[in-house]
Amino acid sequence: MRYYHKLSKILAASPLKAKFFAENQSIPYEKFDLIISPHKSKDQIGDFPIFHLPFDQINPSLVIKIIGIIARKKEPKFKLLILGIDPGKQIGLAAICDGMTLAAETSRLNQLTKKIEEYLILFPSERVVIRVGDQPSSVSKVVFNKLFTIFGNVDSIKLEIVQEAFSNPRKIALTTPFSSDETAAITIAHRTGKTKKHLVRNYIPIGRIKEIQKWSRNLSKNRITLDAELAQFVALGEISLEEAIKQKERHLEVKKND
Repeated sequence: MRYYHKLSKILAASPLKAKFFAENQSIPYEKFDLIISPHKSKDQIGDFPIFHLPFDQINPSLVIKIIGIIARKKEPKFKLLILGIDPGKQIGLAAICDGMTLAAETSRLNQLTKKIEEYLILFPSERVVIRVGDQPSSVSKVVFNKLFTIFGNVDSIKLEIVQEAFSNPRKIALTTPFSSDETAAITIAHRTGKTKKHLVRNYIPIGRIKEIQKWSRNLSKNRITLDAELAQFVALGEISLEEAIKQKERHLEVKKND
């Protein structure tokens, strides 16, 4: 019921006519753009696509993407896609399409580029603005440079850095169906930032390296502490924390056997 309540809020913010139907309910297909039901029937009635999603298999990412697909069918291309990114240990990512919040989720740094590419395919738009929050600075600059290297030369994509001061996403999150990281990404998406047309100057501070080394100890139950070089690769999003720990474990095993 908590998830049903969350999804109902997401659907209410969309201009689409969408509704849940229980297994024994009669469905007036022609009245809705999107129906979620465990009914077993044809996948399509006329031009209307029917999605049969058992309630126990529904997840937020799947349903939000379906909403995007239906919205795109009504209007082949969105005019403006804004991607909001909240840097941190878990990175918040939100997609605002012509004013509609159609996706919000969390991502690891090393997965972020792939997720953004998926959004660009799912929500094709005439213009795209990627807005990256400026805090914490060391993570923000890494995220921005990573994205600028890939998308900086695309004419239809603009990259901005958004000042996060005076915002409190944790308070906002209490009144929305999203997590605090997702809510922060939505907040960033709705703020105008400063356009950057070049890489930003960046270095990985020692405090960031020590933080990642602490995470490695916690995750490995005090068996592994990453060396500074591996921790820096994690900080730059070149490798996940889990993979870095596995690499360190393999190195120690080889050293032990020599």
